[in-house]
Amino acid sequence: MQLCPCLSGNSSKSGSCIEKERKALLGIQKGIYGAHKWLSWDGKDCCRWIGVGCDTITGHVVKLDLHYPYPCDVAYPDERCPNKSEVSPSLLDLRHLNHLDLSMNYFGGAPIPDFIGSLANLEYLNLSNAGFGGTLPHQLGNLSNLLHLDLNNGYHLDVNNLDWLAQIRFLQHLDMSYVHLSKESNWIHVINMLPSLSVLYLSGAALSSLPSILPHVNFTSLTILNLFGNNFASSIPGWLFNLSSLEHLNLGLSDFRGNIPLAIGNLKKLQILDMSTNSFSGHIPETVWSLKSLRSIDLSWNSISGGIPETVGNLKSLESLDLRGNSISGEIPGTLGNLGELHRLYLSNNVINGQIPETVGNLHHLEELRLDNNSLAGVIPRTVGNLCNLYKLDASKNNIGGEITGFMEGFSRCSANRLRYVNLHDNNLSGPLPSQIGEIKSLGSLNLGANSLNGSIPTSLGKLSSLSELNLTSNSLAGALTEAHFANLTSLLSLDLSHNSLTVNVSQDWLPPFKAKYIRMRSCPLGPKFPQWLRIQTNLLELDLSSAGISETFPHWFWDTCLPRMVLNVSQNHMKGNLPNPIEKKKGKLPSFGPLLSNEPSVIDLSNNLFSGPIPPTLASHYGGLEVLVLAHNKLNGSIPSAFCEANNLVVLNLAGNDLSGILPDCWGNSLVLSVIDFSDNKLSGGIPSSIGSLSHLSSLHLRNNSLSGKIPLSLQQCKQLIIIDLGNNKLSGSIPEWAGENLSSLRVLCLRSNMLDGNIPIQLSPLASLQVLDLADNKLSGNLPPSFGNFVAMIGIPNGSKPILSGDVASYYVENLLITMKGRELIFTAVLSLVTSLDLSDNNISGEIPEKFTNLRGLYYLNLSGNHLTGRIPENIGAMEQLESLDLSRNNLSSTIPTSISNLNSLEYLNLSHNNLSGRFPNGNQLRTLINDPSVYMGNWYLCGFPLLEKCPDDEPAEGPTAHGREEKQDENENDSEMIWFYVSLSPGFVVGFWGFLGAVMLKKSTRYAYIRFIDRICDWIYMAITINSARPKSKGNCGRM
Repeated sequence: MQLCPCLSGNSSKSGSCIEKERKALLGIQKGIYGAHKWLSWDGKDCCRWIGVGCDTITGHVVKLDLHYPYPCDVAYPDERCPNKSEVSPSLLDLRHLNHLDLSMNYFGGAPIPDFIGSLANLEYLNLSNAGFGGTLPHQLGNLSNLLHLDLNNGYHLDVNNLDWLAQIRFLQHLDMSYVHLSKESNWIHVINMLPSLSVLYLSGAALSSLPSILPHVNFTSLTILNLFGNNFASSIPGWLFNLSSLEHLNLGLSDFRGNIPLAIGNLKKLQILDMSTNSFSGHIPETVWSLKSLRSIDLSWNSISGGIPETVGNLKSLESLDLRGNSISGEIPGTLGNLGELHRLYLSNNVINGQIPETVGNLHHLEELRLDNNSLAGVIPRTVGNLCNLYKLDASKNNIGGEITGFMEGFSRCSANRLRYVNLHDNNLSGPLPSQIGEIKSLGSLNLGANSLNGSIPTSLGKLSSLSELNLTSNSLAGALTEAHFANLTSLLSLDLSHNSLTVNVSQDWLPPFKAKYIRMRSCPLGPKFPQWLRIQTNLLELDLSSAGISETFPHWFWDTCLPRMVLNVSQNHMKGNLPNPIEKKKGKLPSFGPLLSNEPSVIDLSNNLFSGPIPPTLASHYGGLEVLVLAHNKLNGSIPSAFCEANNLVVLNLAGNDLSGILPDCWGNSLVLSVIDFSDNKLSGGIPSSIGSLSHLSSLHLRNNSLSGKIPLSLQQCKQLIIIDLGNNKLSGSIPEWAGENLSSLRVLCLRSNMLDGNIPIQLSPLASLQVLDLADNKLSGNLPPSFGNFVAMIGIPNGSKPILSGDVASYYVENLLITMKGRELIFTAVLSLVTSLDLSDNNISGEIPEKFTNLRGLYYLNLSGNHLTGRIPENIGAMEQLESLDLSRNNLSSTIPTSISNLNSLEYLNLSHNNLSGRFPNGNQLRTLINDPSVYMGNWYLCGFPLLEKCPDDEPAEGPTAHGREEKQDENENDSEMIWFYVSLSPGFVVGFWGFLGAVMLKKSTRYAYIRFIDRICDWIYMAITINSARPKSKGNCGRM
C-alpha cells in the first residue's frame, strides 16, 4: 500500500477520490469544532485536502490527521482552546484507514467511541489530550495491526481491565500517561505480553504497585520507559535492570525508596536517567559513573548522601548533571572539568564544602551553573570568567569570600558574551564592584545583595542597557549615585539598594531613562526631601523608602505615580502633616490619595512617622482594593472611621500607638477577609462591638492599653480562626468566657491582664492545645488554680518555632507583638514570640494550693503566680520544669520547705519566693548560686535559714561523739542553761519596774510626755523618708525591652 507523498494527500491519479469516502470526510469535518477554519477542504478531489492521505494505487483514504493545530491545555482551557467536538460515525466508511489523529481537540468528556475498534487496518491511533472521558473501551483490543497508540490524557480517562491490550501483539509505542490505571493491579503482566514494545509512557497513571519479581521479562526491546508521577512507595525492582536496551529511564516523582541499586550499571545503553523527587537515600552507586553513554543525569530532590567521586569525569558525553536538593557533602571534584560537553550543572541545596575548583573553567559549553545553598568557601576562581557560553551563574547562600573582580574581568573579555543572570546573594564577598562590569552588555539580572562589598558603585554600571534587575542590598557601599550611573539603564525594572550608605545626587529636573516596577531603598540616606526623580515612575508596583531620613511631606505629584496592587512603605521616617484626603484634592488643598484610590493599591505603610490630625473617612471608603493599611505610631487623633467596615479587601488594619479616641465602630459585618486588627495603645473607650464576631477570618485582635469597658462579647466565639487575643490594660469586667476554650481551638495567645475581671478561672481553657501564652494577671479572679492547666500541650513540649504565629502574606506586613511581664520587667516580644511560653496569673485573689500537675509544663519558660493567696507547699517536683527562666511565687502564703529539686532548674534567670511562710534550709547549688545574692529572692520568709541568709539552721553546728571532752562541753552547756534560767527570772521583775516607772513618768509629767511624742514623731518621719526614697529608685518592673 502506497500513500501520497505529502500531508495534503496529492494523488498521482487525477480524480482518484472515492465519492463515498469524500462524503464521509465532510461528515467528519462537521463534528470537529472550527475545522472549516484550518482545513481548506475545497474541490472534489478529497485526496488533495489538508490532513487527508490516500493510497496512490487504490485511491482509498488511509490517513486522516485532524489534530487541533493551535496550542491549548485541555486540563486548563482558555480562549485558545476549541469548543466541544464530536466523533462522527462516518469514520466507519473509511474502512482502509491506517492512520488516525484526533489529538488536541476537545470532546467534552465523552467516552471514546466503541466503533473505533472496528477500524481494523489502523496502525497509528492518536487520541491524546482530546478531552475524552470515561472508561477505555475494550474494543480497542481489536486493532491487532496497531503499532502506535497514544492515549495521553489530561482529562478523566480510566481503565477497569487492561487485558485487551495484550491482543495488540505488534504494538511498539504506547502512551497511556494520565490515564487512571489504579484499578488495574495486573498492568505489568499485560505489558510483559508485548514483546515488540519499544516506547512506554505511563506517567501520572495513578499506579501504586510494581512487583518485586517478574519471572520472565518479555519486553526487552524497550528503549524508553517513563513512569514519572506515580506512587509506588517501594524500592526499584531488580528485574527492571534486565531491560538492557533502555536508553531513556524516567522514574521521577514516584515515591521510590531505599538505595539506588548497583545493578543500574547493567543499563549500558542508557542516555537519559531521571530519578528526581523521590526518597532515595545512601550514596550514588559507583556503577552510575561507568555508564559512558549518559547524556543527562537527574537525581535531584532526594535524600542522597556521600560525595561526588572523581570518576564523574569519566562521563565525557554528559550534557546535564542535576544533583540539587540532596545531602551531598564533600568537595566538588576537579575531574568535573573533564566533562567537555556539559551544558548544565546543578548542585544547589546540598552541604557541599570546599572551594569551586579551577577546572570548572574548562567547561566551555557550560550554560547554567547553579551552586547555591551550600557551604562553599574560598573565592570564585578567575577561570570562571572563561565560560563565555554561560548565561546563568548562581552561587548564592554560601560562604564564598574574596573579590569578584577576577572572574568579572574574564566575562568582560568574551567576544560574544551571553551572561544574563548572576546571583551571588548572601555570601562574604568583599571589595569594590569592578569597573569592567559595564562591559558585560548582555547582563540582565545582577544580585550581589547581603555581602560585604564596599566602596562606590562604578559609573560604568550605567552602560548595561539590558539590565532589568539590580540588587545590591545589605552591603557597605557608599557614595553618591549620579545621573551617569543610570544613563543607559533603559530596561531597569527592579532596583534594590537598601541598607547601604548611598545617596542619589541628581538635578531637580533629571528624568530617569527607566520606568521601574520595584524600587527599594530602605535605610539609604535620601532625605530630608522626598526624591523628585520619582515623579515619572508611573509603573511602580512597590516603593520602599522606609528609614530614609525623609522629613518632608508627600509632594503633590506623588500619587500620580501609583499603579494597581502597589506596595508603598515610607515607615520609620519623620514625615509630617495630615493624612491626604481624596475629596480635598478636588479643592486643591492637600496632596491626595485620589489617583491612588482609583488604581486600588494593596499596601500602604506610613507607620512610625509624625503624621497628625484625624484619619479621613474617605481614605477607607474610596479604597476598594486596599489590603494592608499600617498607620501605627504616629500622632493621629479623632475617632476610627466606620468607613473601614466597608473596605471589603482589607486584611490588615494597624492603627496602634496613636491618640485615637471615641468608641469602636460597630459595623464589621461587611469586612470579608479582615485578619488583623491592632488598635492598641490609643485612648479608645466604650465596649467591644459585637459585630467583630462577624469577622470569620480574624486571626489577631489587639486592643490593649485603651479604656475599653463592659464584658467580652459573646459573638467573639464565632471568630474560630483567632490565634491571638490581647485585651490587656483596659477596664473590662465580668468573667473570663468559658467559650474561649470550647470554640477557639487555634488560640495561641490569650492576654486579659490588668482589667476588672472576676469569678473563677474556667477549666474550659484547658483543652486549648496550641495555647502558649496565658496572661490573666492583675484582675479580681478568685477560686483555685485548675489542675487541668497542667495539660496545656504547647507548654508541655519545648517550642521549636517552626510554625509562625501568623502565616502567609499577613506575616509579611504585620509583625506580631506582645507585652509580657517576666523576670521583673516588661518586655515586648515580636520576632521570637512563636518560641515563648508563659503562664501569668499574678495579682488576683486565687487561693488553694499549687497543683502538682503544673510541673508537667516542662516547656514553660515563664511562670508567675505572685500576689495571690496560695497556701500549701511548693510542688515537690518543680525541678522537672527544666525550661523555666523566670519563676515568681512571691506574696502568697506558701509554707513548708523549698523543694531541693528547684536547684535542677538550670535555665532559671529570675526567682522570687519572697513574702511567704517558707521555712527550713534554702536550697543551694547549680543555677541558684547565681541568684542568691539578691535578697528579694527570699526576703519576708522569717523561718528560712542557711546560706545565703544570716540565720543559721539548727544542724549547721558540727556534731561530735560522747568523748570526755564532749561530756565536759555538755556539763558546761547544762551550767549555762541554769544561768540563763536565773537570768530570765531576775529580768522579769526588773522589766516590770522599769516599764511602769517609764510609763508613769511619761503619763504624769507633761514636759516628759511632749518630749517623748516629739521623739516618736521624728522616728516616724525618718522611716517615712527612707521608704519614700527607696520607692523613688528605678524598679526592675519599669525597665522595658524588646525581643
